[in-house]
Amino acid sequence: MNAQAQSITVKGVITSEDDNLPIPGVSVLVQGTNTGTISDFDGNFSVKAKMGAVLQFSYLGMTEKFVTVKSAEMKVAMASSLEDLEEVVVVGYGAVKKKEVTGAVAQVKAEQIEEFVTSDLASALQGQVSGVSVTASSGEPGESASIQIRGVTSLIGSNEPLYVVDGIAQQGNPNISPNEIETIDILKDAASAAVYGTEGAGGVILITTKQGKEGKMSVSFNTSYGVQTLREGIRLMDSKETLFFNITQVDNGASIFDPGPTRVPEWLNNNNKFDDYVLVNGASTSRHTLNVSGGAKGFSYNATVNYFDQDGTLINSGTKRIDGRASTSYKSDNWRINTSVGFTTERRQRSSNGLISNALRYSPLYPLVEPAEDVIYSTGNTGDGGVRTPLEILAQALKRKNEGTRDRINASLSISRDLAQGLSFTSTIGTAITDEYTDIFSPQYSIVFLNGDPTETDPLKSIVQASSTRSTTLSTDATLRYKKRFGDHNFGAQATFAVKEETYKGFLGSKNGVLDNSVETLDGGSINPVASSFDKFKSTQLGVLGRITYDYKGKYLLSALVRRDGSAKFSPNNQWATFPSITLGWNVSDEGFWSPLKRTINNFKIRAGRGTVGNNRFNNYAYQGTVRNNSNYIFDENDTELSFGSAVYNYANANVQWETKTESNIGFDMGFFRNKISLSVDFYDSRNKDMLFPVRVPGSAGAYDGAGNVNTILNVGNMTNKGFEIAAKYKTKIGKSNFNTNFTFTRNSNKITSTAGQSLIFNTGSRINSNDLTVFAEGYEAGAFWLYETNGAINTEDRLAEYQKLKLDAQMGDIEVVDYNKDGKIDVNDRHYTGSGLPDFEIGWNFQWRYKGFDLGMNWFASVGSEIINGNKIEAYTRGRHRDLLNMWSADNPTSSIPILRDFGTDNYQTNYDYWVESGDYLRLKLITLGYSLPKDLVQKIGLTNLRMFVSSQNPITITNYSGYDPEIGGNVVRRGIDASRYPLSALYTLGVNVKF
Repeated sequence: MNAQAQSITVKGVITSEDDNLPIPGVSVLVQGTNTGTISDFDGNFSVKAKMGAVLQFSYLGMTEKFVTVKSAEMKVAMASSLEDLEEVVVVGYGAVKKKEVTGAVAQVKAEQIEEFVTSDLASALQGQVSGVSVTASSGEPGESASIQIRGVTSLIGSNEPLYVVDGIAQQGNPNISPNEIETIDILKDAASAAVYGTEGAGGVILITTKQGKEGKMSVSFNTSYGVQTLREGIRLMDSKETLFFNITQVDNGASIFDPGPTRVPEWLNNNNKFDDYVLVNGASTSRHTLNVSGGAKGFSYNATVNYFDQDGTLINSGTKRIDGRASTSYKSDNWRINTSVGFTTERRQRSSNGLISNALRYSPLYPLVEPAEDVIYSTGNTGDGGVRTPLEILAQALKRKNEGTRDRINASLSISRDLAQGLSFTSTIGTAITDEYTDIFSPQYSIVFLNGDPTETDPLKSIVQASSTRSTTLSTDATLRYKKRFGDHNFGAQATFAVKEETYKGFLGSKNGVLDNSVETLDGGSINPVASSFDKFKSTQLGVLGRITYDYKGKYLLSALVRRDGSAKFSPNNQWATFPSITLGWNVSDEGFWSPLKRTINNFKIRAGRGTVGNNRFNNYAYQGTVRNNSNYIFDENDTELSFGSAVYNYANANVQWETKTESNIGFDMGFFRNKISLSVDFYDSRNKDMLFPVRVPGSAGAYDGAGNVNTILNVGNMTNKGFEIAAKYKTKIGKSNFNTNFTFTRNSNKITSTAGQSLIFNTGSRINSNDLTVFAEGYEAGAFWLYETNGAINTEDRLAEYQKLKLDAQMGDIEVVDYNKDGKIDVNDRHYTGSGLPDFEIGWNFQWRYKGFDLGMNWFASVGSEIINGNKIEAYTRGRHRDLLNMWSADNPTSSIPILRDFGTDNYQTNYDYWVESGDYLRLKLITLGYSLPKDLVQKIGLTNLRMFVSSQNPITITNYSGYDPEIGGNVVRRGIDASRYPLSALYTLGVNVKF
C-alpha cells in the first residue's frame, strides 16, 4: 500500500512501431492529474508518478496510448494512425489512398465548409484550396460564385469546372447545399482531369455526399439566424450639395439649364436618399438543418433536410430554398450498392437589372417616388428640368417584380460486384433534372403633372412575362477493374465506357398593356402578345477510358490513361478526339537512405505528370449556320407595310473542333514531425490551343446577329497559364487545447499567345455606354482593360495651350487625355493596356482552436494585383451625383484635378478612360466563429449527445482602398473586374445552436 502510494520518477523512451525511431514532442500526462511532460528530440521523457498510475501518451499522427506505471523505466512504442496518408481520395471512376496520389489533387472535408451560412457551395471554398480561384459574380441571394481552376481555360466557352456528384457528371453547378456534402475532391491538373476527357479543361470537382455509418440512429438539428449589413458605397450629394453643384455648373458655363429649384421652388423641400430607395437595412438570413443517420451490419443510411431563407440587401430580392438528400449503402462479401436521391426547390426574387445605377442617377431634388403606388408625380409634361426620364427609369426599376422558382432532382445508383479475386465490375446510372419558371411583372402606372397637364398612362411601359425552361442530364457508365500483386509489384487495370445525354428547352410569353395591377398573369396584358422559344438542343457524348496503374513496394508509382471521346456538338468529321495522360510518383521517404531524416521529415513524395484535356462546353450547333426569323424589313414603296423576314445569324464552320489544353505539372508533398506539419507545392505550365475565337468579318458578307457584331467562330486562338501553388498545414496539441491552421498561396499568369493575326479583339460584352472596355490581345491576359490614359483636369494656361495642339476646342477644366503613341493626335491608337480583373496572386489562411468546450475558427482571404473599373462611379459622375464633383475644377477652384462636368460639348467623362480604374486588392475576414459545447455529462442528463451554441460572422472585415461597395468583382472572362450596377456582397452576423440526439 505504501509502495503504491509513493511517487517515483518514471523515465523512458518513446519510439514508433513502424521504424523504431524515437518520437520527439509526445505529450505524456499522468491520467487524472495536471502532471505531465513532453518527450525530447531523442524521444526521452521523465515524469513523476505513483506506482499503478496510468500514463497517457498523445501525438498527432499516432494512436493514443495508455500505459500503467509498474517500474521506474519503460519503453513505449506508438502505432501510427496514418490518418493522413491512409485517407481515400476520389480521382474519377475510382479512388486511391492519399499516399498513392500522383496528380495535383486536393480534398476539402465537410467540417471545413459547414460553418458557412450560404446556399452556394462555391463561396464556401474560397481560400480553402490552392489553385482554385473563387469570385462572387453577384451578392444577390441564390447566386453562385464563379470558380476557375488554374486560370482562364476558354474565351467564349465555359470556364467553370466539371461537377461530378456521387459519380454523376452534372450540367453546370449542381447547387448542392454544403450540409449534404461529406468530401470535395478537386482534380486540378490536366493529367488528373483527363479521366473526364472533353469536359476536364476547367478542372473537375468531385462531390461525395454524406453516407450513414453502422450503429444506432443519430439525429442532429442545426439552426441559425442572422442579419446582414453593407459597406459604404458610392458617395452621393444630398439636395443642398446638388444645388451648389448645379449653380457652379451654370456659373462656369458648363450648363445652360437653371438649377431646378429656381424653376420649381417646391423641389427645395425634397431630399431623396439613394439608401431609402434601394437598400434594406438588417436583412435577415436563417438556416435550419435536420440530419438522421445510422445503420446495421452491411447497411447504412443518411437523410438530410435543409431550409434556407435569405432576404436581399437590395429591394425586391431574396431567396427561400428547401433541399434534401437521402442516401443508402449496402455491402456484402461480393456486392456493394449505393443510392442517393437529392432534391431542391427554390423561390427567388431578383432585383431589377441596373437598379443601383438607375437609382443613383436620380437627383435628391426630384419628386418622391412611392414604389407601392400606381401614380408618380412630375411637375409638367414639358419644361420639367429633365426630371421625367430619370423619374420613370427609377419608378420602373422600383416597381418591377422578377420572381422565379427552380426545382431540381439529382439521383444516382451505383452497383459493384466482385467477379473474382482482384476483378470487379461497377455500373453507375444517374440523372439531374432542373425545371425553372420565371414571372416578370412591370405594373401599369400613371404620371400626374402638377402643372395641370393631362395625366399620362402609357400601356407599352407595363408588361407581364412568363418563361419556362427544362434541362436534363442522363448518364451511365460501366467499369471493369483488375488488381494483381506479384511480390513487391502491384498492377492495376481499368476499362470504362461512359454515355451522357444533355437536353435543354424553354419558351417565353409576354404582353404589354397591363389592365389591372392585381392580375400578374399573361391574361392581365392587353396588347402586343409575343410567344417565342429559347434554344432547344439534345447533346450526346460517348467516352471510352483505359487506365493502368503500377507501383513497386509503394515507392515508385505510375498511372497512365487514355480517354477517347465523341461529341454531337461537332461536325461528323471532328466528333472524336483522344486525351492521354501520364503521372509518376516517388515516395522518397520510403527509401532506406532517408532513414536518418525520417524523424524530422517522415513523408516526402515527388509527383510529375502531363496530360491533355478538351473543352466542348460552348454553344451547341456551333459548326452549323443558323437562320433566325423576325428579321423584318420594309420593302413597300410607301413605307407602310413591314415584310416578315429571316436572316443568317452566323456562319457555318464544319471545321470547328475541340479546344484542347495540354499541361505539365511537377510537385512534391512533405510531412514533418509525424505530419504535424505538411506541405504541398506544385508548379504547372498549361498551354491551350485551337481555342474558339470570335473572328470579325465584313457586314457585307450578309450575316446579322441583331447587335451589329458580325463574327464567325474559328479554332485559331492559343493561350498559356503558368503558375505555382503552395498548401501548408500545421496541427498540434497545446495542453488540453487542439490547434490547427492551414495556408494556401496561388499564383497564375495568363497570356494570350495567338489571335489569328487580329492585333486587338474588342469585347462587345464589356460595354458601358457603347464603349468596349476589354480586349483579347496577344501578349496580355484574357479580358485585359484597354483604355485611354488621362492626366486629370487641365488647370493651368500652359497645359491648356499644349493640349489644344491635340484638341483645338479644349477648355480649362477639361480632362487631359494622354497622346500615348506620340503621333500628335488623340485616337483609338492611344488606347493601351491598363490592367485586368485577374489577380497576381491569392492567399488563404484558416485557423481552428479548441479548448475544453470552446472552439474558435477564422478564415481569411486576400487577393492582390487585380484592377477594377468602377462603373457605378462612372454613372454617378456623368449624372452629376458624385460628391467628388463638389471639388471639380471651377473658376473658384482653379487648382482642382477633377474635370468639370459639362452638359454638352466635351467628353470629359468617357467610360473608356483609365480615370475609373482602381486597385482591386483586398484582405477579408471571410468567417469567424466562436462556439461553446456544454459538458457531456450535463447534456446527457437531458437526453442529448451534444449541445453547442455559437456566434459567427461572414465578411465582417474587408480592408481595401476600393471606393465601391465591394472589391470582389467576378463575372465572365470579358467582364471580370467591371463593377457596373453589380449586386454587392454583404456582411452577415449570426447566432446559432447545434443539437445532437
